[in-house]
Amino acid sequence: MVTSVLDRRGRIPHAFMMTSDLDNSGSSRGDRARTRAYLIDFLPGIIGYLAVLALVVAFGNLDGSSPWRFLWAVLPVIPALWCLRAVARHIGRIDDYQQRLLLKGIGIGFGVAMITAVTIGFLGIAGMETRFAGWIIFVAGMLGWIVGAAVSAKR
Repeated sequence: MVTSVLDRRGRIPHAFMMTSDLDNSGSSRGDRARTRAYLIDFLPGIIGYLAVLALVVAFGNLDGSSPWRFLWAVLPVIPALWCLRAVARHIGRIDDYQQRLLLKGIGIGFGVAMITAVTIGFLGIAGMETRFAGWIIFVAGMLGWIVGAAVSAKR
């Protein structure tokens, strides 16, 4: 029996097909704009890094005995600083939730890098020679960042 205008007798077909734009998990126009701005900031740094790295590998003579090899060895750091600037600017652009996820990932990556550094340090004290210790720490930290960010985003 229908007692009100709001009461209905059967199913309302369109009620099962209604959706909300708020439930959309795709990126918004603002998210895409922030991503584009980040890429505009980041790409020159990474391209510069790769270009300088290629020059250093080709002409740096890092295994030689010239004192200039130390200058060649640190040259790729200059464009890498541009990448750091891009990440810092990106953190300032994104919303609070994205900042939280990004900073969680960075924090986990930092923790992984520090534990790796301490482990390699103690192995060095024990006599183990690790020529690529810096690279091992770097890779562990970056992988920690990636995995930490992915796990944080899934929660």
